[in-house]
Amino acid sequence: MVELLKKLDDIIIKNRDLIYSEAQSQKRDLAISSPLELTKVLSEIEEDGKTLKIGIVGRVKAGKSSLLNALIFDGETILPKAATPMTAALTILKYSPKIEAEIEFFRKDDIEYIRKDAQNYESNLEKLTNEKFKTIKERKERNKKELTNKELIELKEKSRKQARRELKDSSASFEQYQKITSSSININNLKQFEIIRDTTLKSLSEKLSDYVGANGKYMPFTKSVTIKLPNETLKGLEIIDTPGVNDPVISREERTRELLKYCDVIFVISSSGQFLSEEDIDLMDRITTKEGIREIFILASQVDNQLFGSEKDRFNGVLPEVLSGITTNLGNTMCKTLSKLKEHNPEIGNVFDNLIEDGKNKVLHSSGISHSLKKYFDEKNKWDDGMKKVWENLTREYPDYFSNNKDISIANLELLSNIKELDNNIKNVREKKDIILKEKRDNFLKIKIDSLNKYKQNLIEYIENQIEKIENSDIDEIKKRKIKLSSIQVKGSRKLNDDFIELVEELDIEIKQQLNQKLSSFFRKSKNDINDAESTETESWQESYEVSTSKWYNPFSWGSTETRYETKSETYTTVRAGAIRNSLEELTDKIEVEVEDEAKKFIISWRKKVYSKLVKTLRETVGDEDLDVDIIKSTIRNVINSIEYPSISYTGVLPNDLRKSGVLKSKMAEEYLDEARDYIYSLEERVKNDLKSYRKKLIKSLEKQDLSQNIFSHYKNEIEKLEEKISTKELTLEKYNNLLKELEEV
Repeated sequence: MVELLKKLDDIIIKNRDLIYSEAQSQKRDLAISSPLELTKVLSEIEEDGKTLKIGIVGRVKAGKSSLLNALIFDGETILPKAATPMTAALTILKYSPKIEAEIEFFRKDDIEYIRKDAQNYESNLEKLTNEKFKTIKERKERNKKELTNKELIELKEKSRKQARRELKDSSASFEQYQKITSSSININNLKQFEIIRDTTLKSLSEKLSDYVGANGKYMPFTKSVTIKLPNETLKGLEIIDTPGVNDPVISREERTRELLKYCDVIFVISSSGQFLSEEDIDLMDRITTKEGIREIFILASQVDNQLFGSEKDRFNGVLPEVLSGITTNLGNTMCKTLSKLKEHNPEIGNVFDNLIEDGKNKVLHSSGISHSLKKYFDEKNKWDDGMKKVWENLTREYPDYFSNNKDISIANLELLSNIKELDNNIKNVREKKDIILKEKRDNFLKIKIDSLNKYKQNLIEYIENQIEKIENSDIDEIKKRKIKLSSIQVKGSRKLNDDFIELVEELDIEIKQQLNQKLSSFFRKSKNDINDAESTETESWQESYEVSTSKWYNPFSWGSTETRYETKSETYTTVRAGAIRNSLEELTDKIEVEVEDEAKKFIISWRKKVYSKLVKTLRETVGDEDLDVDIIKSTIRNVINSIEYPSISYTGVLPNDLRKSGVLKSKMAEEYLDEARDYIYSLEERVKNDLKSYRKKLIKSLEKQDLSQNIFSHYKNEIEKLEEKISTKELTLEKYNNLLKELEEV
């Protein structure tokens, strides 16, 4: 296809005087790009399909590292286990012929943001603590005149605990900044990137612990790690292991969301013991819809820890039945949780529909440690303490399935690890992606080839028409038309200009109504999403107070008291920040893309209307006997296509204050809601003003066009060219016939 376009371009350039103007007009009409641009698009389609992107989402200690070590590194401990959310850097795994890791450190502006956010947290914590202390103190004093110093200290601590719990979702920056300030590393001495290389995976892993290990020297400053390995499993794969919820580093959270957006497969890893917890749900708000193939798997990790509860008794210790019972229960939990999530989060659309429809068969179980036990079954000296403990439990509780009998033990460790099924799921998605990629490429090629063939055919028809015109035209008739041109121009110009201005006014009204209407629907959806994400919660607690039990008739009871309890409650606002954030990002993206696209669609449609109207007007006003209809049609089309139209575009950036996730409560929720609504209001005002400015610029540009002058000037030029061609008839026909032959042979 690229070669065909190159050949056509070469022919057109070589015969520039005969066909160049017509070719350019045809290219615009058929949206045919240059060979270079076409090659670039085809390369991007191919490149997009080469790598299967797999996203890993899960909270700290959910077994993500163990699973990846089992799935990618055959059970070897290559990825360090994150001990806290702060040690969970964004990790990307890729294939490379050499063993190396690229460490990205925080920039100074990242650390400055963390510092300011940490200060903000401390300020909010102190303020909220004082507010709660004052409220509780006043309640206590209504029942007791004076509180002791000890009671006041206890109340203050209780208030601080409540405040910390309420501000939990915003404490990450504070914790991160504490680690940064207590480190001996000077940020000014760190480069933004560092490459570490090694010859073995084990030694690379040891070096990585300095950067992402719990006590790593550089851990507080590590933003992301890209590990490149000569591992055949990684060929054609890119694995993105995401950090925890409420990432204190805005730029890393942005990159995490962007990477997840374009993943083909996402594994949500949740510990079987705390399956789909509130934190898991918060993490899942990073998962948004996208075009193309998208498979989401919910994976219950560390399933070996659940083999010793009620399901064991229920199925009399029959391992396959116990495991089946566990996964069925987890599947039911998943269905209920995701159904509830969808009910309260209508903006997530159909992302989880497939999982909800057949939940009990959609939960995948895994046990990374079981895979490691299997791998080193004959080298038990390589078992660490955790592996030894798991094996001890399995042999004690399931002696028929785990013993010194290697074959039986290996088979059941494989059953628990479930690595083969995980591999098969990845393989299936890859096959689906290959099919979709082929369809996408084939559809693109078909559209472009059809356009190219039409382009070639239109050029051939144009040349045939030119040959026929030269052979059949009378030079005296052409000279008469030249003489009449001035009177024709006077006769047709006013009507042409009037019709054009009328069409310009119609365009202005159409853009104003339809584009504003479409944008209003975008903003209306986001406003509704904000309202849907807002709710209230009530927190209840019991407070104790002393009541006198003295009786006037019983002197011995004087001064006696008893403790009674009163239930207190407080209702506060909550908001799902991730849901609002996704909605605002979608709104910003839509405006960025669709405003320009819609404006272009209006112009394309309008140009066709202008062409039809002006051709009709001129023929009716002047009459075909005084016009060369073919030339006037070509002239009007070329003049309309040559008009330069202003563009409108956006590069939306969501403010830092709105880049939060998780459930915010009380004052933080109210502030976030205010900021979100202010953002929508200001963006809506900006877009309306920009559209108004765009319309003014567009209409002014079109009204400045001296359309009739351009049309008749171009028409005169084409008539003169035809006259010249007829005067050198034999030579011109020879050129056209040669050109026709060249085009037909391409």
